[in-house]
Amino acid sequence: MKRYLSVCFWVFLISVHSLFAQSNSSPETLPELIHEIEKVMQEEKMPGLMVSIVSKDSVLFSGGLGVSVVESGQKVDGKTLFHLYSITKMFTALAILRLIQSGSLHLQDKLRDIAPELVYTNPWESTHPVRLVHLLEHSSGFDDTHLNMIHNTSIHDLKGIDAVNFYQTCLIARWKPGLVSSYANPNYTIVGYLIEKYSGMSWDSYLQKILLEPLGMHYSDFDLRIKEEKRYARGYRFADGHYIPFPFFVPTGNGAASALHSCAEDMTQYLRFFLNDWNIHGEQWLDTTYLSAMETIHSTAGAREGLQIGYALGNSTFYNHPKANFRGHAGGGDGFESLVNYDRRHRIGYAIANNGGKGMWRISVLIENFLTRELPDFVPATLVQQPTKPVLRDYPGYYKPINVRSEQWNFLQRIIGVVKLSQWEGGLIIKPLLGRADTVEWVKDRLFKRKYEHQASVVVGLDENGNPFLQSDMHQYYEKTSYLPVLIQQLLLGLSALAIVLSVIWVLVWLVMVLVRKVSRSQILVGLLPGMAVLSGVIAFRITTVTDYTNRIAFNSINLTSVTIFFTSLCFGLFAFTGLGLLIKQWTHLKSSWIRGILAFNAFFLTYLAILLLMHGWIGVRVWAL
Repeated sequence: MKRYLSVCFWVFLISVHSLFAQSNSSPETLPELIHEIEKVMQEEKMPGLMVSIVSKDSVLFSGGLGVSVVESGQKVDGKTLFHLYSITKMFTALAILRLIQSGSLHLQDKLRDIAPELVYTNPWESTHPVRLVHLLEHSSGFDDTHLNMIHNTSIHDLKGIDAVNFYQTCLIARWKPGLVSSYANPNYTIVGYLIEKYSGMSWDSYLQKILLEPLGMHYSDFDLRIKEEKRYARGYRFADGHYIPFPFFVPTGNGAASALHSCAEDMTQYLRFFLNDWNIHGEQWLDTTYLSAMETIHSTAGAREGLQIGYALGNSTFYNHPKANFRGHAGGGDGFESLVNYDRRHRIGYAIANNGGKGMWRISVLIENFLTRELPDFVPATLVQQPTKPVLRDYPGYYKPINVRSEQWNFLQRIIGVVKLSQWEGGLIIKPLLGRADTVEWVKDRLFKRKYEHQASVVVGLDENGNPFLQSDMHQYYEKTSYLPVLIQQLLLGLSALAIVLSVIWVLVWLVMVLVRKVSRSQILVGLLPGMAVLSGVIAFRITTVTDYTNRIAFNSINLTSVTIFFTSLCFGLFAFTGLGLLIKQWTHLKSSWIRGILAFNAFFLTYLAILLLMHGWIGVRVWAL
């Protein structure tokens, strides 16, 4: 759940970051900036912070703030290693580009051709095969890491093909590869395996040789297991007035998706590498055409229509700053959050990481405002010839989201995430079920943007079957749908939510009625079972979400936590189904029509919800065996 909320956070950032950046005052000097950052750290409960800020050829700041280990008070310095998690994917993508440059691989290579030994499921393989570019851009359609696949509890590291096979239940294409991006960590485990296969070295040794050593990144590593703890910041969560440390968990897979540990001094070298267009001490690491390729989205339906907001080759755009085009990668997990962003046009960039598990947006706004304080607002390029506005008569209507990141966590998004698309003279109105409508103005072709953005972030088009689609907010992909099925699903879900609330209230009412003998004692269960189902479901949900934040390793095995989740989620279904059956059996014995109505309402909609959860694996879920 925390991973999903992290994605939602970045999507939210797209919408608000630019507005905040324009309205928030910018620190004018470096001491003012550091002072403001330290205030945020205190307010957000961040024990320590790694900071690297670069402008052109100048290193404005490279070091640390706060403490790396709360218990000892050890300070963060320029050599303190932070776990940067998914920023690893940028490095993994660079290794692949090096292999492509050598001729060993090509972006459009079919996975079935370059690694026939790998087992995965793609119903469209004959017409839409999984390709290398799909793995790099997360457009393979594979599911994200399941709950029990985040930490390795074995004493042995996963290597070679075993690291890929570990994610077997995730490697099922859920839509045609190349349709749309959906972030899935197993993609980069496969990429790491390909690096090993075609370089003849372990993926991390290959990166050390071709990149880290030439760059002078002497302190960074991709170690799955920490050897010298004193060199590393420890991750924390803040609860009840105290910092609670996370263990140094071992990532699953081969580490190519999330193993990087780095420090401010090394990330400074990394930023300069990008700001100098991959020139290292006067020598070109790779031709700049590969750098442009890394920053270009190649494979999705939105990209084919001209949309370039989203995930490229291990390199992503997050939002539109009013003065610059920042891009890079974010990472997070188990007490760490990190971000690396750069703008090659203005030769500015920064890398930050905290060990309190807190979002980085407030600090990123401060740094970006500081770096761009003397820059003019972005002026979009003038079109030589004003294009003709597209005819959009086929596009207004209802659209359902397709590319949920996790089938396990996000299946309800396909119901509650439906949007209504309508047209106004200057563009489109996108209205979600909940929340305010989003208005986007026409740019060119079928591309649109929000008023404060300086490049297109929304596109409409036709898929290969001629069906309308909408892509918005980096990579959220919608297909046009009929309104009636949407309305029915949303009504059922809304009424189920009402039944949950009503069932809890009804337990108290029912017990009072039993005590005053308005209801026979033989009928106690028929009124209590819906409430018991809700209580079981709430317990299962609460334990699962708390464990996902505080102790994910509990998902890996049969233990008190995982068994409780299994039992309570099973009880939700059992109590819901039993309640409906018992109500049918005792229907004629219930004399009051209003009691019948309430009980029937609760029983029916809780049973519907139980069936929905059962279809998606949440009734009697065995989290240790997903």
